[in-house]
Amino acid sequence: MKKTVFIIFLSFIYGQGFDLSGKIISKSTLNPISDVNIFIQDTELGTASSKDGLFKFSKIKPSNYVLIVSAIGYKDQYLEINLNRDLLNVSIELEDRSVLAKALSVVGRFPSKHIPYLTKNISNKDITDNDYQTMSELFRNVGGVDVQMEHNNGRNANFSIRGSSDYKPGGYNNRVLVLLDGFQISMPYSGSIDWNGMPLDFLDRIEVVKGPVSSLYGQNSMGGIINLVTKNYSEEFLNSKVTLGSFNKKDINIGMNNMHNNLSYTTLLQYKKGDGHRFNAQYEQNNFYTKVYNKEKEFSVSLMANRSLNGQPGFSVEERPTLISYRLSDRDSIYLQLFKKQNLNRNSNLVYSASINHFYTHYQDRNDTPEDENQDDTFYNDTSLNLRTEYQTLFNDRSYLIVGLDIIAEQSDISIYKDIYSNPIQLTTGIFIQNRVVLNERLLLGAGLRVDYRLIDRGDIYSNKTFSNISPKINLTYKQDSYSTWNFALSKGFRSPSLSEMFLQYATDYGLYTQGNPDLEPEQLYGLDIGYDRSNLSDISLSVSTFYYIYEDMIDFVYGLPVVARNRSDISSCGLETNIDYSLNDNLSINTSYTYLRVNDLNDVDSVLYRPKHKLVSSIKHTKGKISNIISMRYQSEQDYQDFLSDDREYVGSEIKFPIKKLDSLLLFNYISSYEFLDSKISLKVSNIFDVEYQLIQDYPMPGRLVSLTYEKSI
Repeated sequence: MKKTVFIIFLSFIYGQGFDLSGKIISKSTLNPISDVNIFIQDTELGTASSKDGLFKFSKIKPSNYVLIVSAIGYKDQYLEINLNRDLLNVSIELEDRSVLAKALSVVGRFPSKHIPYLTKNISNKDITDNDYQTMSELFRNVGGVDVQMEHNNGRNANFSIRGSSDYKPGGYNNRVLVLLDGFQISMPYSGSIDWNGMPLDFLDRIEVVKGPVSSLYGQNSMGGIINLVTKNYSEEFLNSKVTLGSFNKKDINIGMNNMHNNLSYTTLLQYKKGDGHRFNAQYEQNNFYTKVYNKEKEFSVSLMANRSLNGQPGFSVEERPTLISYRLSDRDSIYLQLFKKQNLNRNSNLVYSASINHFYTHYQDRNDTPEDENQDDTFYNDTSLNLRTEYQTLFNDRSYLIVGLDIIAEQSDISIYKDIYSNPIQLTTGIFIQNRVVLNERLLLGAGLRVDYRLIDRGDIYSNKTFSNISPKINLTYKQDSYSTWNFALSKGFRSPSLSEMFLQYATDYGLYTQGNPDLEPEQLYGLDIGYDRSNLSDISLSVSTFYYIYEDMIDFVYGLPVVARNRSDISSCGLETNIDYSLNDNLSINTSYTYLRVNDLNDVDSVLYRPKHKLVSSIKHTKGKISNIISMRYQSEQDYQDFLSDDREYVGSEIKFPIKKLDSLLLFNYISSYEFLDSKISLKVSNIFDVEYQLIQDYPMPGRLVSLTYEKSI
């Protein structure tokens, strides 16, 4: 929290006690502010300003004091006062706080338009300090978020917030919406993300909203949101970075920013290549990112293109070597985004935005594939068009309103559908309204409502599928004191079935035939969230949150003849999340995050898989001069999975009951050291220091100890 320091040096005059008075006004309007809380730190003295913005303390002992000035809708201020006169009068100007006024400056539909206490921000400094090199690695170290994957640079990665999503061979349940600068970037066919193409090096921050946000973002956001926010640079630079590491890892990044008159031009070129930690886990990526924007942040155009070749390693079972995969996936991803904000007046904006995403994925065999392992080539060709407009306005600096409309059109040309469906088209329309109101000096009320309609056209032979939903949300923020804030939220989320869940038909390499279900119903979620935040100046900050969710008609792939997607019985989830940041001194800091999660089938029909109950992430950072050292630890408890590769199976009607087993718990330690000199930085990173063997997915061994060395230079 930024401190504003007023130091007043006056001559010392002794007496029995002194008076301190003053007036509080708005810096932007110069009008007096009523009901402002004024506390004297380390004392029990406190008061509130009158309707004219006036306050007064009487008969205070002479000393140095710190005034804490706090009001909802304005930035807190800390004023150092040397009280040594009979009457000391001060004038205090409060700046509008980002919770309302600065909301008019956001780009796109950022989660920050919601109550900020619901949003976890991962800063660029967090990313660079920990030398995160992939999105999978980053989010595995975020409390409340779980990642299942083949390997860090693998094609298939499933992200889950508070147990909302899971992995099951045969399909991914993607209930987390991922945005790039507020634009949806999921693939139409499955709702999954091409994580390989995301520009980690040019991110300003990552916003993570935990819990259902369908009231603003519609379907696929029932489990939460991950918003990747790119930087807007204010100066020119040229930056290069080279990383060498285990398994022949080579990363090269070149970035630059130029400025001309009112415009800035940012460009990133990136090349990644590595052999992977096991057979057919190799990868090669080429990324290009560019962005043009004006200084007022009222206009931007960005383009991102990614070409990646990934091995699909398959299952690693010693007694069944035929489960090794020889498949390769070659993918092109393109994202074009346009944003324009029009200022109608000081308090109102119109926002227009459009984006086009295109994905082409080609699956093929390696050149050394045994003849009896050859498979036909397949492709997935997905395109989506996103249009959105919003009206944003601020009423009397106390109420912030958003009204908007978005339209998403998607088309999928998929080779395995050729004999069944003709290029399915999905059309989604959503109308939403959001409002936040300052009720008084302690209470902030937020409410939202969205109506969605989704149409799926499967061609001339089959009838259309339609889904509709209404998603409300209400939240209340209570500011207990200058340090403490409580937040309460009630919300509803939903997700309509994906094309893969409704229409997928293919035979797996491990002997199961998978079939979608066109009769699936949308999933519904009803959630309660309670959060508490406390910050004591710059030394320590604490956040605690708890939640209870009920899922109706959750979609899952049920093993049988064939494996089929079905709506499951009702599922409940509840949990607790804590995070503590503590600075022992200017050189040493500690961060600890703990998550408890419990997910149950309310009718005890089937186990809920791939949801570890406990997760603990902690790090210690020491900085001295130009040298920084970080030791981090991550613990994850065991998790259930269904061993569909086992010969021990039970047939119940058309369903197959495979044995439920457990993936072992894991405890991993990492070390990062960096040294800055001149305009350069060199970093050494050792992941999984003790070379622990572990799995995140059944029979997918993760890498052991990894070492990388990075050199970065800026001009």
